[in-house]
Amino acid sequence: PKVTPIPTNPPTPPPTPPPTPPPTNPPTNPPTDPPFNPPTPSPSDAPSATPSFIDDPDRCNVKVGVTCNPSGESEDCGSIIVSRTRCEERPLAMVFKYNGGTCDQSDNIQPRELFSCFDFFGGPPTEPGLTSFIQVTDIKGGSIVYHAALVAVGEEYTVSDQPFEVDANMNVTIWSSLNTVPENLLQTLVFHSSCSQN
Repeated sequence: PKVTPIPTNPPTPPPTPPPTPPPTNPPTNPPTDPPFNPPTPSPSDAPSATPSFIDDPDRCNVKVGVTCNPSGESEDCGSIIVSRTRCEERPLAMVFKYNGGTCDQSDNIQPRELFSCFDFFGGPPTEPGLTSFIQVTDIKGGSIVYHAALVAVGEEYTVSDQPFEVDANMNVTIWSSLNTVPENLLQTLVFHSSCSQN
């Protein structure tokens, strides 16, 4: 008889690699929170001395220093004379003397609702001879131009729209030059120019 060999079993798989190292231990305690209170600021200045009151504790005592810079032909502030003349009817023309200076130098008898003034970039100059571009218009839209020219500190200028009377209110705008861009604006003011409140 013929004998056939029995096939051998297939080879066994290779052994598995050894296990990986175990995981590391969990982290230690979490970091502590940042400090709760920020550091205290430097100490503040010491309180001022208790104010002294004269007779009445509700009275406010204020010390004010005033500096006057006369312009034009005035030698000192005591020699500045402001003439107050009322007109009888609405004027055809008005003559102004340009002294320059900030709004706090304004002196007129009009109530606050009829006179307003705003300074920009330090206001107009006060040194005699320095020029500014002054434009005077009505306040209803600026369609009436009463004056538009360079004026030197100390000079007079006339506003008019003859043969017509001036409008009841005027807007005066002062620039540092003929270039009327916002950065050259020095002052704007509105005043009542009729005879009812001059």
